Amino acid sequence: MELSGKREAPPRRAPQWWRHAAILVGLGIAALAAYSNSFQASLTFDNHIAIQQDARLRAATPENLRRIFTEEYWYPNLITGLYRPLTTLSYLANYALLGNGEDPAGYHWVNLALHAVNLALVYVLGLLLLSSVRWAAVLAALWALHPLLTESVTNIVGRADELAALGVLAGLVCHIRGGRAAGLGKLAWLAGLALAAAVAVFSKESGVAIVAAMLCYDLACGRWESWRGRLAGYAVVAAPLAVFFFLRGRMLGNMAEPVTLFVDNPLVGAPPVAGALTAVKVIGNYVWLYLWPARLSCDYSYNQIPVFRGAFDWHDMAALASLAACLGAVFLAIRAWRSGRKTACFAIAFFFAALAPTANLLFHAGSIMAERWMYLPSLGLALGVVLGLASAERRLGGAWKKAPLAAAGVLCLAWGARSYDRNMDWRDQQTLLESAVEAAPQSFRTHSMLANQLATASPPSLDDAVLEAGRSTAVLDKLGDEENFALAYSVAGMCYRLKGQSLPDAAGSQAWYRRALAALERARRIDLAQRDRFNRANLAHGKGPVQGGLAALYLDLGAVQRLLGLSREALESLDYGRMLSPRPEFSEEKSQVYRDLGQPEQAAVALLEGMMMDPNSQRVAAGVVRLYRETAPLSCAVETIGANYAFNTRCPLVHAHVCQAAQNVAAAWRAAGDMEQAAAAAQTGIRGLGCAADLFQ
Repeated sequence: MELSGKREAPPRRAPQWWRHAAILVGLGIAALAAYSNSFQASLTFDNHIAIQQDARLRAATPENLRRIFTEEYWYPNLITGLYRPLTTLSYLANYALLGNGEDPAGYHWVNLALHAVNLALVYVLGLLLLSSVRWAAVLAALWALHPLLTESVTNIVGRADELAALGVLAGLVCHIRGGRAAGLGKLAWLAGLALAAAVAVFSKESGVAIVAAMLCYDLACGRWESWRGRLAGYAVVAAPLAVFFFLRGRMLGNMAEPVTLFVDNPLVGAPPVAGALTAVKVIGNYVWLYLWPARLSCDYSYNQIPVFRGAFDWHDMAALASLAACLGAVFLAIRAWRSGRKTACFAIAFFFAALAPTANLLFHAGSIMAERWMYLPSLGLALGVVLGLASAERRLGGAWKKAPLAAAGVLCLAWGARSYDRNMDWRDQQTLLESAVEAAPQSFRTHSMLANQLATASPPSLDDAVLEAGRSTAVLDKLGDEENFALAYSVAGMCYRLKGQSLPDAAGSQAWYRRALAALERARRIDLAQRDRFNRANLAHGKGPVQGGLAALYLDLGAVQRLLGLSREALESLDYGRMLSPRPEFSEEKSQVYRDLGQPEQAAVALLEGMMMDPNSQRVAAGVVRLYRETAPLSCAVETIGANYAFNTRCPLVHAHVCQAAQNVAAAWRAAGDMEQAAAAAQTGIRGLGCAADLFQ
């Protein structure tokens, strides 16, 4: 425009970084809106194991830090061989440093903050790949709002995937920029790449995908003449990976050999071809969930995804269709590379590369399928969607030119709304499990977990619990003992026992007790078979056998055997369970068995054993006093202290019982392999209680 013969000065453009900052703020607000209800989610599913049961998180002490870097991720509850010290350190920061303890809100804020950082990295990567601010913003939005990512963001233990993705994305950005830089700038980008690689692998094993992501970019989008400059990136990544594998190898050498359960990943026992075709079918499942995320589940255990059988039923045809789709994607990637559409080639290659560590094609993962594993690979799919929309925009004209961008907006709204809705499933354990059994009805684990939740709720829903327990074991019944899962039958036995105890009719109760006994005996057979399989694996790797097992199973088994009048069998079951886990509950149940047998002195000894295992248990102490008042009311066993009663250790009867209990507890700790606790029990008996030393020889 010209005014009075003078050309108007062009308007001053705002600095580019302000534009990017405004976009990132808008994207952050959209992500916050989609996950605004995630802070209501409790410590569901695996979160209570990772946070509530990990003593290393209680305080930021040098000893806890040492244990985090030398012990496995799920220590001491599971033997999986997973090594994720950085993720555990982040839990420690929440629990002890930020003071969140077992309040989940703080953990959810950290997860959302990590998701926001990853969103920003995706935006930066989009700028580098697409050279378009608008489509880079669309890419970040489509990726961040997809409901398939909720298991990584809303589920606290999904933080491992977030941190690993942060390392991979940051490392890829550093690698791309470092390949274009020189001098001190290049050194800075290489240092950032090394740090990002360390974050990736020390957060989760799948972080090794950073090398594959770099290679995908260099092959698809990099210039061949710049390879010499890019090789430095691979060199600096090698150092943190070498340290990681060294520390992880040392950890594995100092622990029992991890064994993947068949029910977690049925591909472990599948023939190679059938296993590979099933793994490819899972890739097809991921893509379908990305396109239509209506039914999402936190678990895909046996037998939700049947192994390829060659019967060419619906499941086998799905595997073959997935194979055809994967081969078609590889063909498209090659064609895109040859025709110069390098970003399209990168999108396909990145999807497969990011998924490779958990795809069960190169090696077996801990599960057959998990939605959280799509946190990083879904970026490849989102990039493919953006490339398709951008291509459509170039081809369309007139009023239709804005249609692709409008379609992207509709997708963002739809996926954001579905993410918000999915977060509600994570609100509590029962809601999550109910959504899982609906979305994955053939997965045995969620039926079993829901049965346990319903049976132990207040008030319990025993009829529903029994129904879910039956559905769980029905899926597992056709498996052999070494392939099976003892806990599912143990939960079923518990549900049947509680159902029997809830009935006023003795005949009806006995029928449920017999049903419980059958389930628990099957659980015991499976437990012993799994123990033998586990020890064979350890011996094959030059490691000694381990006396392991499901202690809670033997507590329930002893209780049911007592209710059926099988006293000798009950004592044997309880003694074996206490050897696995010396807990006072076994002593309480043993005491009841002895009372039923009319042996009050042995009943008192059993309760005193429980007190020595847990001196702070007021319930057990009250039980000892109540037993003495009922069975020895005229003796000196009970004394009055103010308005309260207490058992009198100076009374000869009680003293004899206490010494016998100390002897039994020391023997129980020795049987459990804890010599330190056994010695402490002996010293308590000798020095603290004045028992004869020869009792503990």
